[in-house]
Amino acid sequence: MQRVTLYTERGDFAEMTLYDLHAPVLYSYIYRRVGQPQDAEDLLLEVFTAAFKYDNLAGLESQQQLAWLQSVARRRIIDRYRHNAHIMLLPLEQALETYDDEPTPEEHALRRETHERLHTALAQLPPLQQEIVRLRYGNGLRFAEIASMLNKSEGTVRKMMVRILRQLHNIYNSQ
Repeated sequence: MQRVTLYTERGDFAEMTLYDLHAPVLYSYIYRRVGQPQDAEDLLLEVFTAAFKYDNLAGLESQQQLAWLQSVARRRIIDRYRHNAHIMLLPLEQALETYDDEPTPEEHALRRETHERLHTALAQLPPLQQEIVRLRYGNGLRFAEIASMLNKSEGTVRKMMVRILRQLHNIYNSQ
């Protein structure tokens, strides 16, 4: 950090870093505007990071340095407020109320209509095909289990299911 030589009130010389010289004043300037110690410390760090990158700052007088640092601080505070204006914070209870997995009335109506069409299409299949669909998708049985219940091979049940689904698809889409 850049070092600054100052005259003290007693006429002595004192060497201080730019941070030591201006941080207390800047911190209070920032804190009065943001109201949170953590935010003020973060912004102070951002200001001195910018100062570290500005090579000509060491050549300025103390009051000019402080003015430059305050202008950087003011811009950082404004940026922080702009950023925070885009973020909407809600209490946890309210956030949980706004986020729910419940379908909307429109989604309920569409789902009900889709189910009705599917049931109508299923009713048009022969009883054996209806039973296979019910066992596979209603009861969640595997093809091997369905095959043993129907005394058929697993391969035969798989082929039947492909044909049933194709037929069901055609009936569903023709409605």
